[in-house]
Amino acid sequence: MIIYGKGMIMTTNQHPFPVMENPGIACFLAIIAGMMNGFTYDQAGVFGTVQSGNVIMIGHSLATGNWAHLKIAALTVLAFGLGSMTTVFIQYLDSVRKKLNWTFAILLLEAAILCLLATGILTPYLSLIGICIIISFIAGMQGNGFHKMKGMLYGNIAVTMVAQLAFNHLMRFLCGTKGAFKTALLFFAVLISFALGGFCGTLLTHHLHEHSLFVPAALLVLLALYLYFSPRKKGIAIDPT
Repeated sequence: MIIYGKGMIMTTNQHPFPVMENPGIACFLAIIAGMMNGFTYDQAGVFGTVQSGNVIMIGHSLATGNWAHLKIAALTVLAFGLGSMTTVFIQYLDSVRKKLNWTFAILLLEAAILCLLATGILTPYLSLIGICIIISFIAGMQGNGFHKMKGMLYGNIAVTMVAQLAFNHLMRFLCGTKGAFKTALLFFAVLISFALGGFCGTLLTHHLHEHSLFVPAALLVLLALYLYFSPRKKGIAIDPT
């Protein structure tokens, strides 16, 4: 991902990586994504933030002539792509104005969209598939904006790569690579967080239905508030590289 311009807040020796690359925040974002998936899978039988299955569905639908499924899969992938593009555009605007870290814009826009869905206002006008497509847009924003942990690539909206890296570093540890075990634990923590989010999201959806989306929205707002009143005030870099 290309970051336009330079941030106004720099990293320091005490904080070699931006705050959004903190492993704790990586796990927090994975919980949020897992909760969104818990909702979409429980309500519509699809994973709202993971696109691998949707791409396969496109090929399957073309082969079987299932044009209804093709439309759903294509729109979901397109929404994800538009979300990713939105993140880049917000980063570009931030580089021009240099007034506020783009991280805040992404987190709060995600929260606002989730709150809109959670109110149920759009329910009479959108099918469950339509809501899942919007959640895919949110996932595209989050995935493109936040995909580094201590300088390492990872995923918090889809964790296939995380599983690969977790076991990769575990094996490196078993083969004697120094520090590999700690790295493996970081990736396993993200995996567990994603599963925990799915667990919580499913339970909340059973009781609250679309109102359960208020919870990940609230978590996003809390994260934004933490970043604003703590690291930002101390002059620590926030936006990931």
